[in-house]
Amino acid sequence: MAWTEQIGMQSWRVRYRTGDGHIVSISGFTTQRAADNHAADIETDQRRNTWLDPTRGRTTVAEWAETWFAALDLDPRTIDNYRSVLRCHILLRWATTPLNAITTLGVNKWISDLRQLGYANTTVATIVKVLSMILTDAVDEGLIPTNPIRRYRRRGRRSHRIERERVWATPTEVLRIAEQAAALGGDTASLLIITAAWTGCRWGELTGLHRDNVDLDRGVLIINARTGSLHESAHTRWLGSPKTASSARTITLPPFLVTMLRKHLERHDNEFVFTAEGGTWLWRSTFIRRVLKPAVNGNEERPQSGVRTVPIRPGLTFHGLRHSHKTWLIAGGAPEIAQARRLGHHLSNRVTEVYSHVAPEVELRLLNDLQRRWHEADLNVKAHPRAPEPSQRHVSGPLAA
Repeated sequence: MAWTEQIGMQSWRVRYRTGDGHIVSISGFTTQRAADNHAADIETDQRRNTWLDPTRGRTTVAEWAETWFAALDLDPRTIDNYRSVLRCHILLRWATTPLNAITTLGVNKWISDLRQLGYANTTVATIVKVLSMILTDAVDEGLIPTNPIRRYRRRGRRSHRIERERVWATPTEVLRIAEQAAALGGDTASLLIITAAWTGCRWGELTGLHRDNVDLDRGVLIINARTGSLHESAHTRWLGSPKTASSARTITLPPFLVTMLRKHLERHDNEFVFTAEGGTWLWRSTFIRRVLKPAVNGNEERPQSGVRTVPIRPGLTFHGLRHSHKTWLIAGGAPEIAQARRLGHHLSNRVTEVYSHVAPEVELRLLNDLQRRWHEADLNVKAHPRAPEPSQRHVSGPLAA
């Protein structure tokens, strides 16, 4: 129920009872008619069950985000990412802002500010996506009537999207990177990079690879459907399913890689193939920071480094090794279905995916091409050696971290 009260010579207010029994008021009406009309609107919306108590919209973004996070049931890695976005970006701008005070124009200005600060378009999109999810759930809980970000449009504005070509490496570049990685992190680091480039496996698929899933007599790696990938969040790691259902697969190995993996497994009895010292799982961030980045980009600007490395393929990421493998398959003439099966991709053409198969001779040609690329790269590196230079200071192996 809503009613009106005169509080001055030309001032009225509307009062109503909230769901928890409290009485609140809305002031600022200069005529009794305007106040009566607003009170009638409140009662009409209440009868239709469409009325939203405006006092609930005064909840700040920081207050609502705390409630929102407590209700999430997601992968720990996703929650870690959301918390990072909230802490580093969203709360810096919106922490004390009431939910019902966020407007589409305000969001547009914020997006523009983020771009002016130099954040990549993908980063900006992720930040806005998290805030949008927070506001969408606020709508569902009846705190605000609409999500202002849902109304965000870029109609009539210039595009900020710049397509960047993904960085990939040639086989010779991969071997040079692996050579520098060996100096930085040992033989395991080198073989991990080579295996990623010549199989197209993802980071988690290789670091979670159990030695029981390596059949070197058959020359294959098996990515298990239930435990075929190592997952990690900020503080923990666990084995789980690979990225997609198609990612559970059997990958054939070129002969040189069978030999290298056999020797590697003979040197240790750890449960998993690629591990840190002591047989523990590798941390992705540690490996990327201490091994891959300096092996790829060089560390000549850091004279105190234990091993001096030179730039080989600046900008290449671990996933870029997978992209390199895909590029090699295309260059070698591998059919699309063979590429998809090897990389664990799902083909958009359902008929092709169901009725196409990789004949043994196709698989053999693919492996022969990968073997040839290895042989040529190995000859190139040996003919033009460029070994990392040791410095005066010795640093213990980073894979132990």
